[in-house]
Amino acid sequence: MLDNKLLILFNSLNGVEKRACTVFLQSPYFNQRNDVTALWQQLVLAKGRPEALAAESCFVAIYPKTPFDAAQWRYLQSFLLARIEAFLTQRALEQMPLLFDLHLAPVYREKGLHKPLSHIFRRIGAQLDALPRDHEYYYWQYRLEWEQYAAVESQARTRENNLAAVGRAFDIYLLAGKLRLACLMASHRAVYNTEYEAGFLPALLVFLQESPLREVPIVALYRYCYLSLTQGDEANFRAFRETLEAQSAQLPAAEQRTLLLLAINYCIRQLNTGERRYLQEAFDLYRVGLDTRALLENGHLSRFAYKNIVALALRLEAFVWAQRFIHEYEPFLEEKYRDANRDYNLARLHFMQKNYREAMPLLARVDESDLLLNLDSRIMLLKMYYESGEWEALDALMASFKILLLRKKKVIGYHQAHYLNTLRYLQKLVRIEPGDKKAKEQLRELLLREKALIEREWLLEMLA
Repeated sequence: MLDNKLLILFNSLNGVEKRACTVFLQSPYFNQRNDVTALWQQLVLAKGRPEALAAESCFVAIYPKTPFDAAQWRYLQSFLLARIEAFLTQRALEQMPLLFDLHLAPVYREKGLHKPLSHIFRRIGAQLDALPRDHEYYYWQYRLEWEQYAAVESQARTRENNLAAVGRAFDIYLLAGKLRLACLMASHRAVYNTEYEAGFLPALLVFLQESPLREVPIVALYRYCYLSLTQGDEANFRAFRETLEAQSAQLPAAEQRTLLLLAINYCIRQLNTGERRYLQEAFDLYRVGLDTRALLENGHLSRFAYKNIVALALRLEAFVWAQRFIHEYEPFLEEKYRDANRDYNLARLHFMQKNYREAMPLLARVDESDLLLNLDSRIMLLKMYYESGEWEALDALMASFKILLLRKKKVIGYHQAHYLNTLRYLQKLVRIEPGDKKAKEQLRELLLREKALIEREWLLEMLA
């Protein structure tokens, strides 16, 4: 049988890539081994099916006069794997003319071909003008400026050069890239309770307080984003939203999605601390992402975004919109997550409408392998047991739920505090006697003061 690495790579190729790879392997410049081409043809004829690629029969077809040799069979597969990888690399290079030209420029410089080199520089400049203005734009600009500097220096050392432009492009790339990475780390740290080395980030932030480079749009965007995520103040978030709105059309789709999700994460974290005014804002940001399709990645909508959008719609009591969204965007979920997330969100819709008979069977079908979805399903069941007065089921679920949360501390990060506090205050709520006004008021004050409590509104409603 074929090596798994080779088979997996072959089966990942689409029809266009397979046809192009056939031409690639037939070129003597890229491949001079007939047995490699023959093995490729075996793969094409078998359509990548393992059962049609028995080792000995394939070997005989390729080497009809040679006894089967396991070592030779392995080497042949390795040679073909290397050639397919070379094909993919070559194809990627051909699809990135900017990178192609930046590799060609030093070749022309070393050969002393100054006139065609000037033409290459103009071509690179035109390609740069067409690029989105994200942090990578400044990397390519730095590469161009450096090649232009090297070209001048190779002809004659003069007092005038473009080193200032080289340094500025590199500085912007460095600042924006580091801030972007810091934003992603801050967001990840909040969810998974992971610590990262700050490196020179503190010095960078101090530097930007006085540097005019903080006004460069991409630097300002990531700086406001980072300050919003780490300091949580309204002014930086407003500046982040304004700069994102101003620059969104100039950014690649993937970067638009990343920044939009970071803005949404900020709103959700504020909501988790009781700042209800961010409810509509988070919902509006998601709507923008849906309308512009910025939230879709490779044609798929993240199951986390799907769940959060439904949750926000339900908290805003947009029930009709939520039901339409659940069914309309279900096909955009990855197939392996589709059923569980549809059922969970439909259950949540029924729960909010007090249709517990419809909600409970849907929750029973939710896949337990999705931890956060499973945790939220348990919270919903707790609410239904409480509202239905099923006290024994409520006690049993609270006990098992607490054990699960303690076991999964490292996996669920800051979510753990919200879930544990929900259990703690729900237990207090259950123990209060109906006529004990003093105990109710004390619990109400505790609920209002608690910062990490995602179910605050529901608990206050039940207390009332």
